This record gives sequence, structure tokens and C-alpha cells, in this order.
Amino acid sequence: MDLTIIDRYLVREAAWAALAVLAVLFAVLSANQLIDYLADAAGGDLPGEAVAVLMGLQILRYLGVVIPAALFLGIVLALGRLYRDSELPVLAACGVGPGRQMRGLLLLAVPVALAVGGLSTVAAPWASHTADVYAEQAARTADLGALQAGRFIGGGDAGTVYASRTEGDGVLREVFAHARDGELETVIRADRGRQLIDPETGQRFFVFEDGYRYDGHPGQLDWRVTAFDRHGLLIDTRTPREVSRDREGTPMGELWAAGGLQDRAEIEWRLSMPVMVVVLSLLAVPLAKAEPRDGRYGKLLSAVLVFVAYFQLLSSGREWLEAGIVPAPLGLWWVHVLAGVAVVLWTRRRFGAGPGWLRSAARGRG
Repeated sequence: MDLTIIDRYLVREAAWAALAVLAVLFAVLSANQLIDYLADAAGGDLPGEAVAVLMGLQILRYLGVVIPAALFLGIVLALGRLYRDSELPVLAACGVGPGRQMRGLLLLAVPVALAVGGLSTVAAPWASHTADVYAEQAARTADLGALQAGRFIGGGDAGTVYASRTEGDGVLREVFAHARDGELETVIRADRGRQLIDPETGQRFFVFEDGYRYDGHPGQLDWRVTAFDRHGLLIDTRTPREVSRDREGTPMGELWAAGGLQDRAEIEWRLSMPVMVVVLSLLAVPLAKAEPRDGRYGKLLSAVLVFVAYFQLLSSGREWLEAGIVPAPLGLWWVHVLAGVAVVLWTRRRFGAGPGWLRSAARGRG
């Protein structure tokens, strides 16, 4: 298929608009997740450097869902501008109908669909499981040496640490620590302290220097006081847990080998993302058709509602497939068939086109 001037123009306009929408969507969708990670880092539950890694994995995880929405909204915005500036009506008068528009947009949609397919079937499952594993490891190796002065970290039986000020390399000054082992209470006051992680068990220790240790039972007078130059205390008594691989993080090959209804639903959900890219790109052509007096973003709300309806129908179909309500041979493909029928009917309604507009996509030249 030759890439004509009209095709290049449509691809360029739609691509720039889609990139702008993609940036906005990610800024909105990642804000809440970033706030949660920053709160965990500020509380000592995550090291600061883990925030960027986890955000990158989350972005990779959701790209396969966000890109179809961004491309669809971008095409609607781009075609809406061309209608508002009377460019598409002029092209229509020259024989560039909806079929030619769809042909040009498919030159963009098909490569994007292939990329989304790779993301949803390979990258997203890997990122999902890797994020779970990394978050668990990061939570256990959180750099408490970077805690803010005057704040308590931890609590309960796992232990509590407080430092009046901090220095470089994770050194705490004027440290207070408390731990409980059954009814026995342990309190430590030291001039300096730092955190150490046992590489074999993953348990967290604090090594204190120049201080005192108090052991006893609350309300009794049997407290023992020990002065020390260097002393270690187990702060985190949790045993490391192995992060299980959920279905979202399972590779395609393992899902296919399992063969259950839920595994089948997960496979078809992942394959639905690239299919949705192509269908929505075609659906954008009749949806974006506007009159010169229509507002700049007149079709944007309709596009959002269409995407939400399509995505929600896929989500419901996935649940129905998992529950056995929808026959396995139908899977989720009936949703895409309905969307394809909507493309044909909506195009005929908006453009008054007969079956010939489908053939014009193949034989048109710019």
C-alpha cells in the first residue's frame, strides 16, 4: 500500500494529538499512585529510589490499556479540528470519503495495535509480577537511615525507632529504640545507630553505639540496665514471604497450558487490547464528523463515553466468561463483532454511504 500525501497528513495529525492525550492521561492516572509511593517512602516503608522503579513498572503495566484510549481520543480530536477548519469537507468533495480516511488511519492504528499486543501479552504480565516482587523486597530493605529527624518509624511488636537527627550514609544520632518480645520490653538509648539487613534471612537489625539497654517488665522493678559500646537489636521479626504469581502476572504460555475458564478469559482480555485499537480507530471516523459551527471539543465527551462503554462491556464479558455465562467459543470476540457492526452502521448513518465506501478504502489514491 502506497503512503499518499493524504495518508501522511492524517497519520501526522492523529499521532500528535494522540501523544498529547497520552501525556495527559498518564499525568492524571499516575498521580494517585505516585502519591501513595511517596507516602510509603516518607514513612520509611520504601526506599526513595524504589519510587521511580515502581512507577516505571506501573507505567509499563498499564500502557496496553491507556494507549488505545489515547489513540482513539487523539484521532477524534484531530479529525474534529480538520472538520472545523473545513479541510475534510474539501477533501470529501474531492472524493476522499470515510473509506479513505479509515485507510489512512489504519496505517497508524495497525503498528500501534502490534505494539499494544506486545505490551499486553508480554510486557504487562512481566511488569505486574516484577512490581509485586520488587515492592516486597523494597519494603524489607527500606533505608530507615533516611528518615526525617523527630519522626517515629515502625511500631507494635516489630519495633519502633526514633532519631533526633540524621547524618549521611544512614547514620542516626541520639537514637531511641523500643522492641517487645512477649511480655519482655527492651528500650535502647544510644548516641549513634544504623540499620543492617541480614542477606540470608532478610531480617532487619539496628547496630547501636555508645548507649544503654533497659530490659524488664512494665510495672515491675526487675529492670536490667546494660551499658555498651556496640550492640545489635533485631527490629523486624517478620520472615520474608515469597510473592506468589497472580493471574495478571502469569505469562501467556502458562495460561494457555492451564486451560481454565479464568485463564482463557485472561488470554482473551490481553488479546482484546490490540483489537480494540483497530476497532476504535475506525469508529473514530463517523464519531468525529462535525459541522463547522461545532465546538472545538464537541465530540470529546461522546468519544469518552464510547470508550468507557466499550471497555466496560469487555470487562463485563470477561467476568461472564470466567463465570461460564458466556460460552467459551464466543469468548470476548462477540464484543468486538458488535463494535465492528457499530462502525458500519454509524458510518452509513453519518455519511449516508453504501457498501461502496468499504471498497474505496482499498482503491483510493491521493
